[in-house]
Amino acid sequence: MMRFIVIRALESLVVLALMSFVVYGLIGLMPGDPIDIMLAGDPNMTPEDRIRLRALYGLDVPIYQRYFTWLGAALGGDLGYSRTFSRPVLEVMTPYLGRTALLMFTSFLLSVAIAIPLGLLAAVRQRRLADYGINLFCFAGKSVPPFWLALMLILVFAVELNWFPAGGIETVGASGFVDRVRHLVMPVACLTLLNLATVARLMRAEAITAMRQDYVRTARAKGLNERRVIWGHAMRNALNPVVTVIALEFGTLFSGALITETVFAYPGMGKMIYDAILGNDYNLALVGLLFATLLVLVGNLAADIGYAVLDPRISYR
Repeated sequence: MMRFIVIRALESLVVLALMSFVVYGLIGLMPGDPIDIMLAGDPNMTPEDRIRLRALYGLDVPIYQRYFTWLGAALGGDLGYSRTFSRPVLEVMTPYLGRTALLMFTSFLLSVAIAIPLGLLAAVRQRRLADYGINLFCFAGKSVPPFWLALMLILVFAVELNWFPAGGIETVGASGFVDRVRHLVMPVACLTLLNLATVARLMRAEAITAMRQDYVRTARAKGLNERRVIWGHAMRNALNPVVTVIALEFGTLFSGALITETVFAYPGMGKMIYDAILGNDYNLALVGLLFATLLVLVGNLAADIGYAVLDPRISYR
């Protein structure tokens, strides 16, 4: 197992390096650059100033040379400076990363904790009212765009009912634990509703398949009660493919968080990347997008490890 993890970690580093090249190239090919933005904001700047600033920021060399210069510095622990904040990228990212981690882990745990029992209930109550209701709920959750759901939550619970704040992370002058929780409720609910649908529907399908297997019929024939048959035999075997989706959903949570954080004005990584791209803050946007790639790679590795934990028959040699 340890050898497998080391090999997968090395493969992930290769993928991350390739993605850094692709993302750097795409960001570098965006129209305009920081110097153009500075020129537009200061009419007194001359063409000579533009040439001098481009040389100062290293923008007067081909993009592949800029990439290898950045890569060499990044391998040494220097991820560059944020043009918008005039501070090192890691220093800027740290508070945003903490807020996004809180948002993502909370919604991820809630979505998994709700989706697995829901899918199992739908499988047990197949073709009954509960099954139809859960399927309709999951279908709606998968079909609704994230921005629309976020706007509806704001309209209903912030504007009409005035139960929760419409956005932000805390109320000015009333900061505290309860206030922060109230600001988290709607973004967490939005991400949770969007991500539990896939897991619940897959759990239902796999549980139905598992309950038709011979080992389940044998367990029932031996006189085991239905609860033990479902939770001890059917669910554990049904979880194997579900683990893959759960791990991948964790990675895609980041892209959903980008939209959710923007709509709710939540100062997390998604909002930071959005603002960095709009402001042509190359280094900040690049590192943020690479972090999203890293989450997907970690999710894939976690899925492989989860297989071995859930099914002793699986062995990585």
